[in-house]
Amino acid sequence: MNRRVSVLGFGLAVAALPALAVQVEPLAWTPGPNSAQPSLTATREGSFALTWQQMRGTDAELHVARFDAARAAEPTAQTTVARGDDWFVNWADFPSLAVLDNGDWVTFTLRKSAGSTYAYDIHLQRSLDGGATWQPPVKVNDDGQPVQHGFVSLLPDGGDRVLMVWLDGRQDTAHGAHGGPAGGHGADHHGHDEGPMTLRSAVVGRDGVAREGAKLDADTCSCCQTDLVRRGGEAIAVYRDHAEGIRDIALLRRSSDGQWSAPTTVHDDAWRMPGCPVNGPAAAVNRDALAVLWPTMATGPLEVKLAISPRAGAAFAAPAVLEAGESVLGRVDVAPWRDGGFLASWVGGDGRGAVLRVAELDAGGRVIARRDVVALPPGRQLGHPRLAATGGDVAMVAWTEPTVQGPRVRAAWLRAQD
Repeated sequence: MNRRVSVLGFGLAVAALPALAVQVEPLAWTPGPNSAQPSLTATREGSFALTWQQMRGTDAELHVARFDAARAAEPTAQTTVARGDDWFVNWADFPSLAVLDNGDWVTFTLRKSAGSTYAYDIHLQRSLDGGATWQPPVKVNDDGQPVQHGFVSLLPDGGDRVLMVWLDGRQDTAHGAHGGPAGGHGADHHGHDEGPMTLRSAVVGRDGVAREGAKLDADTCSCCQTDLVRRGGEAIAVYRDHAEGIRDIALLRRSSDGQWSAPTTVHDDAWRMPGCPVNGPAAAVNRDALAVLWPTMATGPLEVKLAISPRAGAAFAAPAVLEAGESVLGRVDVAPWRDGGFLASWVGGDGRGAVLRVAELDAGGRVIARRDVVALPPGRQLGHPRLAATGGDVAMVAWTEPTVQGPRVRAAWLRAQD
């Protein structure tokens, strides 16, 4: 069977799926014009923390709002974390938030370190009272080079510790200086050369000191999102690699004693392209199963792929394609769902524009059903929609809606139907 027939056959199969057994409840609430780059985190108490950035003239602000999982139409609390006129604000590289094991909330901003567009540092901020007040920022990277430090993922690491991984443009003296990817992640990367980008990690406690710094990969894709999850006693990082020019999804494991493994490939797509696609992977754990979701164009039109590792130490099963087509944008996320399964989100297409879609998956990754959340115009303004779930039957999804007054953050509840 040729590739064109195979993709068409899959499209027909998806169309035949039943409606998702989830009710979509859009919120009328929005932070208003010039809000964008949302991110979501589910707390242990069953609430959700939504962060976003908002422009006020030349100043940027980072906000956080807390939503209860009950049928809340508006946040129960809302706080401004920080503001500044020296931030790096970008549709693809944006803050997220982690709720630590001791209850601390940790987030970050990206702040310019030099005049070059892609010279910026990671500044971590912590709240000791569930997001009500925030401590002063602490810069994490200490290399002093005016290069990119971004695409950060955060993960609780016991007590007051947060584990971080990020893409880092610092260079060893043998490689010379590197001012960020050619073209930058606000530009079209196709056909542009790139300097080497590294993946690095550190652990930060309440004292604000970055410890256990490590270079995990010396050559990664320069501007694709990363992700971090916990399975049992180990942390798992996923990211887009750049080994020998192949931009497939790699995975690293960190043991309970802090030792990182060598990277392995989730699946051998063998995607070779000249520039960064600005389209990273997402991961989630439910019980013992690990799900990894990612976009690829290894064999033609963009595909959204999902692979499951059923238990610690087990290999990934052959990936399933959730959608493929010329108008599919990817920009994926995945979260734990009821009965050991998963909820996946991505930006698909319907031939007329972009569509934010969600799919309910069983524990083995089989698609039970899917549903369209909202139709959106294609382009960078819609950003990267984000998804979070409690692991039960309630989830929240957030996205950026382009309007004539400027972009604005929107959100919706996703609730399982009996």
